[in-house]
Amino acid sequence: MISTAARDRVKLAIDQCEEQFHVYDDQSALDTLDSYEAALNRGKAIGFQEAAHYVKSALHDIDVKSL
Repeated sequence: MISTAARDRVKLAIDQCEEQFHVYDDQSALDTLDSYEAALNRGKAIGFQEAAHYVKSALHDIDVKSL
């Protein structure tokens, strides 16, 4: 059984990944020249988005196991 505090830390990790996704997505959108840096920021945004999806899946598995 997972503690409420541990679940809250997992939720916090999801929130932080999603926040970073938006930060890098916004930075890449602001670059009107579509530079190399914009491409890097898009890649970082996608990476944080994928990380959030993986952690959400893990949280779902944790919830299912604790039933």
